[in-house]
Amino acid sequence: MKINFYTLCKKDFHFASKKKLNEIFKTIKGIKRIKEINVIIVGEKKIKEINKKFLKRDRITDVISFDLGEVAEIYICKKFLKNKKDLLKLLFHGILHISGFDHKNKKEREIMEKYEEKLIKKYFEI
Repeated sequence: MKINFYTLCKKDFHFASKKKLNEIFKTIKGIKRIKEINVIIVGEKKIKEINKKFLKRDRITDVISFDLGEVAEIYICKKFLKNKKDLLKLLFHGILHISGFDHKNKKEREIMEKYEEKLIKKYFEI
């Protein structure tokens, strides 16, 4: 799987290891058909614009993901990034949405958060 990192804001980010991410992504059911993932770091204005246009929510959010078939796009707002763990959490959150997870209720949220933590732990163990 090809992973591309882009930043549309002035701050430069040290991105995660593509090799490690590929190893972890292979373990997530539901994304095997994805051939390419574009991770785009954006500012507050851009994430709000995307959120309003595509999800009809007029607010800033931390991550928005799109499943475009063989390509996935994950937009992450720089406001929520203080360290590599924050980046990984939001990246994995976006990937889990693409693989079919959601958090419409408390139980779903807890399941998703536990899975995110498991993936982060695995990333640092590889």
